[in-house]
Amino acid sequence: MMKFTASAFMLLICTAALLSTTEGRPKPMNLRCECIKTHSEPAISTEKIQSLRVIPVGPQCKTEEIIATMKKGKICLNPAKDWVISLKEKINKSVKNQQ
Repeated sequence: MMKFTASAFMLLICTAALLSTTEGRPKPMNLRCECIKTHSEPAISTEKIQSLRVIPVGPQCKTEEIIATMKKGKICLNPAKDWVISLKEKINKSVKNQQ
């Protein structure tokens, strides 16, 4: 009986060690807004923007965040501005057309 208990204990330890090294761990979540300041004016032309990342409202931030990547770096855009809304729609259309 003692051998079975020791074997079961070792199996349990090995399984726990193996599971702790797998990718089953959740990703650390950033629990704050990425955009502290947002750009409102003047409007940025679509030619200057390389990519646009939209982060929806969630537990990390109470407002939608729109981050534009340009050659000179990244800038947060004000999601309430009309030109930003139309920019987002324009990019969404082009992404849908590519699919």
